[in-house]
Amino acid sequence: MAIGATSEPELLSFPEIRLANGPNRCQGRVEILYNGSWGTVCDDDWDIVDANVVCRQLGCGHAIALPAAMTFGQGSGPIFLDNVDCKGREAALSECWSHGWGIHNCYHYEDVAVVCNELSPTQASEGPTSRTLTASVQDGESDGRIRLVSGPDACQGRVEIFYRGNWGTVCDDDWGLSDASVVCKQVGCGPALDYKSNAYFGYGTGHILLDNVNCDGSEAFLSACYSLGWGIHNCGHHEDAGVICTGLDTSTITSFTTSLALDYEETLTATATVTDGRDQPSQATEVATTALLIVEQESAGVRLANGNGSCRGRVEVRHHGTWGTVCDDDWDFPDAQVVCRELGCGDALAATVLGSFGYGSGPVLLDNVGCGGGEARLADCFHLGWGQHNCGHHEDAGVICRGPDDAGHHFQEATATTTTSAPTRPKDGSLRLVNGSHRCEGRVEIFYLSQWGTVCDDAWDLRDAKVACRQLGCGHAIAAWGEARYGQGTGYIFLDNLKCKGHEPSLLRCSHIRWDVHNCDHSEDAGATCSIL
Repeated sequence: MAIGATSEPELLSFPEIRLANGPNRCQGRVEILYNGSWGTVCDDDWDIVDANVVCRQLGCGHAIALPAAMTFGQGSGPIFLDNVDCKGREAALSECWSHGWGIHNCYHYEDVAVVCNELSPTQASEGPTSRTLTASVQDGESDGRIRLVSGPDACQGRVEIFYRGNWGTVCDDDWGLSDASVVCKQVGCGPALDYKSNAYFGYGTGHILLDNVNCDGSEAFLSACYSLGWGIHNCGHHEDAGVICTGLDTSTITSFTTSLALDYEETLTATATVTDGRDQPSQATEVATTALLIVEQESAGVRLANGNGSCRGRVEVRHHGTWGTVCDDDWDFPDAQVVCRELGCGDALAATVLGSFGYGSGPVLLDNVGCGGGEARLADCFHLGWGQHNCGHHEDAGVICRGPDDAGHHFQEATATTTTSAPTRPKDGSLRLVNGSHRCEGRVEIFYLSQWGTVCDDAWDLRDAKVACRQLGCGHAIAAWGEARYGQGTGYIFLDNLKCKGHEPSLLRCSHIRWDVHNCDHSEDAGATCSIL
């Protein structure tokens, strides 16, 4: 069973670890003691996060280099660990995920080594959580200063932090609500409402300055929280972290929302209390001017954007003269049928979700659309009301239609086929586990765009497996597997960098990179083991 991937706690003391064949105890080939024997660690998936855990466990500070294979020679004896995947806060290498003791597909020429920065015993004794404190945030660009970028207001957006003359981003590995709470407090935006991952507010540029941030919530500055250290990460900008803070008080937000629903120009002045870093209230006045045009009476209230033809793309609707998107909450095949028919594009082939045709801009105009399938226009279907939603553009809905050329000739045949096959066709987002010993174990496969595809194991962990197990009607998650433990799948790899919080009703609702955007192959197909109810 995988170390760190099970739901049962580690009961034994941590196995001893050493760096062999190096010039001092803080450099060398990684070796670990198990069942009375020393063995090595394979380099599959080994990265700076894993090396940092080793250095910290040895009291050697943090990792400063990952030497090439065989820099410190080949080991001998057993290879104990493979595909190690640490999150960064583990006290020992044995706490990290792996395939399990002695399970590997490696040779000794793949033995890992690390070079640590060799902290003195006095420094090392300060404990495993090295905290970097910066100067107090003042006017000007001081290290540790925070800003929120690309959000709809100053209190939500991509988290960016200033260090040594440059702004950079924060990686979403281990990013959570306690981290977001520190950010919101630091920027004077009140409590955190939510934390966001996978570049929810767009990709940043420049350096990624913090990774594996882990705040307890009491810190005054994000830079005072645990992290791997300035500039140490294993991330890309597709993993930029974000936050949504309370910001303006509820009465201000309600008043502003009300003004948006009016059909004439109105100026609203609202006062909110904002708390700064010294916890002293100050007054901020938000002035919003909204000019809403009377909607033109046109038949063309729907369009498809960013597709490779006129009959596929992101669904956009017009209301009060403004084009906006449709949220994918409850978006399904009957909704797509109405859109395709309204546009003269024949029968629907698929209803797409989660920004499959790219992220839109402007307002999200419809949410929780529920068409019966026979409506003449999308606007005639049930929805929460124009502009009422709880979505972001990563949830923009789309459609793929058969196309105008085929619509008239094949309409009856297509309708009959759809009616006949509907009971057996899985819904988009359906899951199955393949090649396991029972229905609640196996390779994770998801149905999308009329075919089954796999999930990449990057960032795959027990929280993701927990959601998959619950969605399948199985018991609790026992293990989250990587490296195609249940064999390699075929076809598309639909999801990568999946980061579930654990409470989502389906994998579709977890944060991830856009559909079919990944850096994986089928040797990285994810798997899960669930208990049977």
